[in-house]
Amino acid sequence: MEPVPPMVGTTTQGWSLCPISGATTFASGLFQSANEAVFMPLSVPSTCVVRRLWWTNGSTVNASNNLDIGIYASTQNREPGVLVVSAGSTAQGTASQVQFVDVTDTTLAPGLYWIALTASVTAATLMRTSLSVTPQGLIVFSESSALPLPSTATPVESAYGRIYLCGFATTASP
Repeated sequence: MEPVPPMVGTTTQGWSLCPISGATTFASGLFQSANEAVFMPLSVPSTCVVRRLWWTNGSTVNASNNLDIGIYASTQNREPGVLVVSAGSTAQGTASQVQFVDVTDTTLAPGLYWIALTASVTAATLMRTSLSVTPQGLIVFSESSALPLPSTATPVESAYGRIYLCGFATTASP
């Protein structure tokens, strides 16, 4: 059984399926499109309990910017399907900080899941990186008009190839 880290995200070795190398750097950047959800794959090798969801804010934030983050189950082990847990629309907090949102404790069994992130405006800055190749298949999906996150995803392959620094925590707030 794989040990469960206190924070799991798009760069967690053994949990992330995004093709990010150790040399990849994240930088503050604008969100790709207002109200567009981005779905990034996560492999959950061990049963765990999600207690908080998180994202990393960029260098400038505005409390009028709202974000939503959630976890989706996989449909036929290849794309996002039904929403498992989400934070709901949440005001963006402090610049250049990890922002946690408490959620109902949710148990995830081993398998493929998708972490989804959406922002109300393109001006919201978050820590992100771009993939060097066009995403295909199991890399990144997106969905328009997705704030708040929908109960069932209707994903298409993303044209952007961006990976955002976000995920879930298995620990309660300190």
